[in-house]
Amino acid sequence: MIDPISIGLAFSAAQSAISGIKQAIAMGKDVNSIIGQVGKFFESADQVHMASIQAKHGAVDQSDAQIRRMALEYAMRSNQLREDERALKDMIYWQLGKPQIWEEMIIERTRLLKEKREGEEAVAKAKQAHKEKMAQYSMLAMYTLAGGIVITAFIMLGVQFYSMAEEQKAFEAAQAKVLKIRREQQWAREQEQQKQTDEALGIKN
Repeated sequence: MIDPISIGLAFSAAQSAISGIKQAIAMGKDVNSIIGQVGKFFESADQVHMASIQAKHGAVDQSDAQIRRMALEYAMRSNQLREDERALKDMIYWQLGKPQIWEEMIIERTRLLKEKREGEEAVAKAKQAHKEKMAQYSMLAMYTLAGGIVITAFIMLGVQFYSMAEEQKAFEAAQAKVLKIRREQQWAREQEQQKQTDEALGIKN
């Protein structure tokens, strides 16, 4: 997200660095005395240039008018700093007579920017990979949980069926025991009746 205050400070820092460089050169100082200021200028100017690019897209919570105004403001600041950069190049080329120094700084600046972008891309890719991995873990956890629920349900059904089967066996065994007792009792009664009948008829066994 673009921070207008930070960009304003970066723009002010870049212009302050340019003013310091101009004063140093006017005082006859050599190129080594302005290296720090040049680095500060490039660093601050790059923030403004990047903000100018990002402002064209704007933020979700901004209106079209706000986006256009911010984009115009940042573009004007970016153009001003590009003019300052050209002025800085002329000072180093002609007033200090060190064109090779400028070329070396541009090469180094390009290298550092490339490394920064590669680093940011690597971090972004790492974050995306981590995000995707966490999503995979979440899906795996959901599948595992769902599988566990299904397995638990099957186990519970199995236990229920086993319990019902055992109860059925116990019921059938109890019924068989009752029938056996009834048959034995019936047989005993029949034997007693037969004995009484035989005694009445005078039949002896």
